[in-house]
Amino acid sequence: MNFRRIEWIFLVAFVVLDVFLVYMFVQTSSSDTSTKSANDTTTTVIREMRDDNISFSAPSGKENNGYYIAGNNDSGLKSHLNQLTDQSTRVLSNGKITSTLRTSVTVDPEHPEKTLNQYVKSATNVIHGDEYVYSAELSSNSDYVYVQKVADGKILTVTGQLHLTINKNHQLIGYTQGYVNNVKTLREKAVTISEKKALVALYQYNQVSNDSRIVWGRLGYSRLLKLKDSSVYVPTWVFAVRSKNSSNISLHRINAFTGAAMKANTANTATSETTGDVAAGMIWNAE
Repeated sequence: MNFRRIEWIFLVAFVVLDVFLVYMFVQTSSSDTSTKSANDTTTTVIREMRDDNISFSAPSGKENNGYYIAGNNDSGLKSHLNQLTDQSTRVLSNGKITSTLRTSVTVDPEHPEKTLNQYVKSATNVIHGDEYVYSAELSSNSDYVYVQKVADGKILTVTGQLHLTINKNHQLIGYTQGYVNNVKTLREKAVTISEKKALVALYQYNQVSNDSRIVWGRLGYSRLLKLKDSSVYVPTWVFAVRSKNSSNISLHRINAFTGAAMKANTANTATSETTGDVAAGMIWNAE
């Protein structure tokens, strides 16, 4: 009798194991099919973009990581003004500061970042200057842009940018600074979509027209939500798009977590011989 029960137990266990293995096979096959379908769709859209005479460099298919982060709307720059020397500063209504240098600084037009990096990182010149890095894509001959580093990324909106003004004699004469204060991560690090998927989303949301050129794409942080005292930032794919026969550069943003289109900004720009196709103030008014 006990032997019969053991046989039944083994039989039931064998059936359960078979069912489990079949289930896992179906799930894996379904996942593979879904992945293949998504890849096929992406490839098809990329081909459609080429057919529409939209030019761009081959986008990366690599996924990245990022956080939801929060920062105070009050930049806190005002409380540090006494550390600055040899300049006249003024606090703007939005919390940014604008500064005019009493003594201009000569900048090498061939390698501007060498002089500017040294200037920015001095605490008597720029508040929190060591938290900014030079962005060639956003800069021009008259406006050199530094972006604030946060949470394994960079803030690519006006709230976290430092704009250095250079005159025709290649002299630094002043700057305007935004700063995101008291930055905190809100959740654990999460996976973001690849540049390729973001580019496909850009096209599917009709954010890029025929015969245009995608100058560059960068992953950084953009403001998603502004509350009374703080703002929430999200990883964002930012694409600079130039229309055919136009000097206009449009910045288009794709939420790197959801793939949704975000608010875009346009600026009239002129090509910079020093830094390429991107020119002054491109995202100065962006959220």
